[in-house]
Amino acid sequence: MAQNTAMNLPLQLDRAAAAPLQDQLFEQLRQLILTGRLKPNTRVIATRFLAEQVGVSRRTVLFAYERLISEGYLEARPAIGTFVSAIPPKQTKPVSVANPLVDVPRQAALHPPKSYPVVPPRASDCVVDFSPSQPDTGQLLAPKIWLRWMREVTDPDIFLKPEGGAQSLRQVIATYVAATRGILASPEQIVIVTGRRHACNLLAHLFQHRGDKIILELPGDASIAALFRARRAEVIGVPVDALGLRTGHLPQGPVALAYVTPTRQNPLGGVMPQPRRTALIEWARGAGAYLLEDDSDCDLRYHGQALPPLATLDPYGLVFYLGSFSKTLGAGLSLGYLVVPPEFVAPILAAKTLGAEEGQWFEQLVVSNLLASGAYDHHLRRLRKFYLERRDALIAALRSAFGAVQLLGTESGTQLTWVLPDQIGSAAAACAAARDHGVAIEGITDPAAISCPFYDRALILSYAALTPEQLQHGVLLLAQALGR
Repeated sequence: MAQNTAMNLPLQLDRAAAAPLQDQLFEQLRQLILTGRLKPNTRVIATRFLAEQVGVSRRTVLFAYERLISEGYLEARPAIGTFVSAIPPKQTKPVSVANPLVDVPRQAALHPPKSYPVVPPRASDCVVDFSPSQPDTGQLLAPKIWLRWMREVTDPDIFLKPEGGAQSLRQVIATYVAATRGILASPEQIVIVTGRRHACNLLAHLFQHRGDKIILELPGDASIAALFRARRAEVIGVPVDALGLRTGHLPQGPVALAYVTPTRQNPLGGVMPQPRRTALIEWARGAGAYLLEDDSDCDLRYHGQALPPLATLDPYGLVFYLGSFSKTLGAGLSLGYLVVPPEFVAPILAAKTLGAEEGQWFEQLVVSNLLASGAYDHHLRRLRKFYLERRDALIAALRSAFGAVQLLGTESGTQLTWVLPDQIGSAAAACAAARDHGVAIEGITDPAAISCPFYDRALILSYAALTPEQLQHGVLLLAQALGR
């Protein structure tokens, strides 16, 4: 079955450059093919969608495609689409996601799994709930599509159950991350996990001893902090700002592991710029630390092109890349993947055998078919359009009620952060007043995050599960609560 690219390709066009946009597009696509990021027989993105992604006319994309076809890099298959040629003019040997150091910073060690506290659920007694939530269940993949692809499952992996996950899914994910995120990895480097906490547990088995330092973003995911504390780690929170983790605040001395969200900081939504990404990798090398890069929101991006992930910048083999399908196919699926540096594939698989978490084997094979067929790509386009409409409705309502507003995290994800103006007061007071008016909302009010410049100055508003009408009504109630 031919594999299909997802909507976003790692392309960066420079309108100030002397080279025409058509030539830039041609050369960048050619390089994706030559370096193996777009693999032979992969269906390439339709010209209309690529034109929307990079912000050029469809005619420009058509000319670039025609040139690639004429030179043998692409081939048109009538009534099917345009594909990377089965044998492109020139192939280069794919490289792995990272080039490992001979002397790795810390020897892998296996530890028995431990449980971690469950974060209490939020209250649900309000008229409008802006709290971070799961995607709108009405926008998940239609049951008839699931049923169709369930009937297509014939893979023997469902009986073999290899430790790393279904081989067909690992193969298609390797193609997917190469095309969409520029990460070159073999299928053997892909390890299927049940979510971010499962991934953290696996890396803790390898690298964390009792009392070792673990770096987390502050504010960040409370459940991840609880997991590492339950494993007797010394958890150190490093403050974030509008551009993500503040690398200048990273501690000196040995560190076992750092969990980071550079593409979209969780929960504020900041995007880490390139200099900080480079500084983070160099810090990790000096501290003897490994990096777990959580890129779970990468598929829900609405504008522009994301910066290259840490995994593509790391020359030392320190970055473990984490992706997920929970935000796009539903949290109940509990399906994600790790891209593992080559020398740690065997230890990770060994650690996986110690845990009680089993992968959803049948679902893995269904998702494999969704990715390979292009059905997932079609679903993503629809989902992005749907959430973009809700995001725009929320932004419009905030501007109508409060005038000019400072917002973070609007480029991707299903929530945004509103930095409160001075005249409104504290976030804690705003949350309490909002609840009195029937609105549930969260702020950065944890005293542990006092070093964050947005401590008690920001509100987080999720738009995933609210209709445009509910969003407008919620902002109206919030305005009343804040005396506007």
